[in-house]
Amino acid sequence: GMVQLSTGDMLRAAIASGSELGLKVKDVLARGNLVTDEIVIALIEDRLDEAEAAGGAIFDGFPRTVAQAEALDAMLAKRGKQIDAVVRLKVDDAALLERVAKRYAEQGRPDDNPESFVVRLEAY
Repeated sequence: GMVQLSTGDMLRAAIASGSELGLKVKDVLARGNLVTDEIVIALIEDRLDEAEAAGGAIFDGFPRTVAQAEALDAMLAKRGKQIDAVVRLKVDDAALLERVAKRYAEQGRPDDNPESFVVRLEAY
């Protein structure tokens, strides 16, 4: 019954909505850049009420930076909540790059091109 909060899905939904935020995100991703921590944190924070009502959240792709982790701790502390468990999937970088390259070839998503992925991988 928990809500899955996938930052990738949330960013693509913002783009599809045509909102001001979506247009900003689209521009950033089209250039192959990383979306700022502030945007990602705001997307997550907007969904925390829904997650709390559902009995919890599964964070997918969040947090990926120290700033995002610190923001998550602060958001949860304000609600008197904490992380109960963390699952870390360790995958060989070459295997990840191969997967992204295949997905890019099949779907053509500009945020999934191999060059952009290498930048994201280094940041994370």
